Amino acid sequence: MKIVGRISAILACTIAVACASAEQRGASVYKTNCAQCHGAVGDANTAAGKKFAVPPFHGADAFKKTDAELLEFIKAGKGDMPAWSDVLSDDEVKAAIAYIRTLEKSGSGGDNSAASSADSDKPKR
Repeated sequence: MKIVGRISAILACTIAVACASAEQRGASVYKTNCAQCHGAVGDANTAAGKKFAVPPFHGADAFKKTDAELLEFIKAGKGDMPAWSDVLSDDEVKAAIAYIRTLEKSGSGGDNSAASSADSDKPKR
């Protein structure tokens, strides 16, 4: 029984680390490629966000698209939003979408330590 308990504990820790790692990856993809327009906290309060009238990810104007719709939207682009299919893999886009969902739910965007104008946050483009 002790072995089963230990295996369960190890499995639980592994899953927790994997989830945290996936969230960090999504945050990194977002901050590197999306924050310049959408803002570090998803409020679109950036020069580019204002110029292109980018909607915020939370509040009354929050996106109501499914993850699958967002994946296609991000990959193909639309209007002023460029296509990212040549820059980001599907896994990177999915990670960014998962992070965007945390911004939608929090209403404040969580970690706002990333300045969207910093060199490290410039998109890969």
